Amino acid sequence: MLHIFKFHKYKYLLGMLLIVLGFTLPLFVFEIAFRMFGPDWLDLRMREISLNENVFFDTDYGWPIECNEIGCYKFVPNSEFLVSTNEYSHSVHIGSDGYRLNGNRISDFRKTIPFVGDSFTFGVGVEDHQTFVSILERDSNNRYLNIGIPGNSIVQQIDIVKKRHDDLGRPNEYVFVFFLGNDFQNILESRLLAPGTYSNNIDLEDEEVDYYPTVSNNFSILATINQFVIDNRFLRELYTVQWLRHKVLILVNQSNADLMDPIFLMMRKDKEYLYESKSIFVDELRRLDDLADALDFQYAFLIVPDRHQIDSDLLKIRMDYYGIDSEDIDYMLPNNVLSILLDEHQITYIDPTECMKTQDNVNELFYILDNHLTVKGHATMAKCVGNSINDKLE
Repeated sequence: MLHIFKFHKYKYLLGMLLIVLGFTLPLFVFEIAFRMFGPDWLDLRMREISLNENVFFDTDYGWPIECNEIGCYKFVPNSEFLVSTNEYSHSVHIGSDGYRLNGNRISDFRKTIPFVGDSFTFGVGVEDHQTFVSILERDSNNRYLNIGIPGNSIVQQIDIVKKRHDDLGRPNEYVFVFFLGNDFQNILESRLLAPGTYSNNIDLEDEEVDYYPTVSNNFSILATINQFVIDNRFLRELYTVQWLRHKVLILVNQSNADLMDPIFLMMRKDKEYLYESKSIFVDELRRLDDLADALDFQYAFLIVPDRHQIDSDLLKIRMDYYGIDSEDIDYMLPNNVLSILLDEHQITYIDPTECMKTQDNVNELFYILDNHLTVKGHATMAKCVGNSINDKLE
């Protein structure tokens, strides 16, 4: 009887083992296959995960910055701090008036022109003397002030100019730097955070309206599962898990959730995500015109392209990842929309997108994970806008 019991026990254990092997062996085979022969988008995804592995804080953690009711508007004067991620580490030096120093020694100049922008203007990822503002200044007769503040858009930048105009010496010219990668998104999000401030016909009290799919969506359960995978080191490093995650993402996006990098929402020809952002941007241009008249200054726009607009190979990989057909994407759509609006308001602007796109090794112009311009990216940006901006600002 005991022998029969042991036989059934071992038979049961063997059956359980075979079931476990039946599940795990195919997964193991798939994992090996994906690692050896996986699609390009999967390799890129795993590289991004690997780069994010040892980052324990955001790049702006602990920065000495001054803020008030309008938001953050300048850095603590004469401060120094370190910017560090897994892709770069560099120091930042702030001058006596709260803006980033250029590393240049200029004693004789015609006029002072502040560059107003976000982290791309500020130069996250490069040293003081490596920002495109610093490089442009070295070839100019003007003094360029880098008053970029990471995380803002034209909505906050107008308030910054209004508050700091006297402190900056009442300059008669400004350059507003517009990053196509997320500035349209940031403009719309600023509206959502401060409803009732503008004059267009958006009904901000309507809770049924999904103003922007990346801000509000109805996939909370999937989002919870996704966050669990991201937080679990073992699961997030499995190629098979990331492949399955991609298939779920495709299904979710087919349900009009459109969970993707903001620039893809703006490049979509089959969607109209630019509509509301355009309306708000026009409101901001009117506000900027009023401020320019009141403070007696002129201004121009400098456009910074997104990496997907520059790198055709990366664009193709991301389209495959998001499940977007090539005929539904126009990489110059954000540029065209912005240029039309600026032309209508007779605003001078410079767009280096096509110039940057024709450079060698365009994959080296932006960081992989952080998306900011590299040292080479800033140098290329300065090269592509140098002659134009100096002519327009003289």
